[in-house]
Amino acid sequence: MDALSPDAVEPPANVLFLHDSRTRTDGCSTMCTHDDRTALLQVSFAGDDVEPVRGPETHGLLTVGDVIRAAEAAGEPDFTGPVAVDVVSDPTDVAAIGVSISNFCKQWYDQRIGVCFHSLDALLRQTDPETIFEFSYYLNRRLESVGALAHFHLDPAQHPDRVVAAFGEIFDHTVVDESASDALPEATDDEVAELLADIEAPESPEYPWEQHGVSEATEEEMERLLGG
Repeated sequence: MDALSPDAVEPPANVLFLHDSRTRTDGCSTMCTHDDRTALLQVSFAGDDVEPVRGPETHGLLTVGDVIRAAEAAGEPDFTGPVAVDVVSDPTDVAAIGVSISNFCKQWYDQRIGVCFHSLDALLRQTDPETIFEFSYYLNRRLESVGALAHFHLDPAQHPDRVVAAFGEIFDHTVVDESASDALPEATDDEVAELLADIEAPESPEYPWEQHGVSEATEEEMERLLGG
């Protein structure tokens, strides 16, 4: 698995960030603020210990799996202030997660967007790998359409080698923190191909946001693509 250093990644890019989930690394903040990102979306799951990243002028906070906060939230996020907050109550609802992220992209399409997704580990605890592979595939294309620099946290020690290796095929680049250097996957091409066999690239024009323009992708279109 070829790997880059965090400061060598150039946007637009979707990055698989491998590290020991028990340790804090500088790689995350480096990619969040790389190239003076002006808008940053941090996606976290209830119970995660995620520190806000300082630097970008505009922030988005998407929390997944927080039932209490979801009950208190009303309507769409307020994008008029410096911080916009959204909540998805069901951590297994990848369509809702995708729609929320797409909504931030739609609002910030004229900014340099950074995305920190913390983490794929949390998704894999809730949903089967094949569903998360497909979710990541389509979501990466959406983020690419707005020129985002997005990175997705994954602890390789928590998953089978073939699962980690399959994620390496979906993302543009892989960044490996020294804390995970001893846990890099060893999987055969056949094992990876079997896991990714159900992902089919749609016919051209590939995605609604490419066909209609970045700012016109609807929630219904995202649900159709990501909802399975």
